[in-house]
Amino acid sequence: MASREASPEARPERLAAFSDGVIAVIITIMVLDLKPPRDASPGALLSLWPAFLSYVLSYIFVGIVWINHHHLLRYVERVEMSIIATNFLFLFFVSLIPFCTRYVAENRQSPFPNAVYAANFFVVTIAYILFERAIAAQYRERVGRPLQHSLAGWRNWVGLCCYALAIAAAYIRPGITLALIFCVALIYSVPGARRSKSHV
Repeated sequence: MASREASPEARPERLAAFSDGVIAVIITIMVLDLKPPRDASPGALLSLWPAFLSYVLSYIFVGIVWINHHHLLRYVERVEMSIIATNFLFLFFVSLIPFCTRYVAENRQSPFPNAVYAANFFVVTIAYILFERAIAAQYRERVGRPLQHSLAGWRNWVGLCCYALAIAAAYIRPGITLALIFCVALIYSVPGARRSKSHV
């Protein structure tokens, strides 16, 4: 099916620029939430390890979010309402990461804050799947063949299962929660979308 010419106001570059700005602000907020100790001793600095660990994990996750987001936008020719809506939903849940990161850091790895932290990643993944499907639907309509996923087909389900386990693990051992979140980040570190070589 021939695609319609995209109008200047509907080009994916504008959506990418807006999303980049939001993600940049999210990273900045996370950095500003790292408060140095009043005590100048090494012990006081080391006592901040929960805050630093959660910051590093969140920073890695947001970076991977940015990589995957840019990779998906390469397949968008026209920014339709379904793509705008799912992108806004996706960015909304990503924007909650600084709050959840600080919540974990200030409560010293307590069970409920860790569960909230893992739940945030869970809903981010659901929103990402919706965004991904909106782009794949447009690609299929425009090109006449599906946008296959070399990794995304299974990694989305693995990610959701791991995050669900991470929520439960928060009440058993918080360290398992952080380990599961890190493992999912590794799975998503390589963007999985690719064009199908075969026509349907």
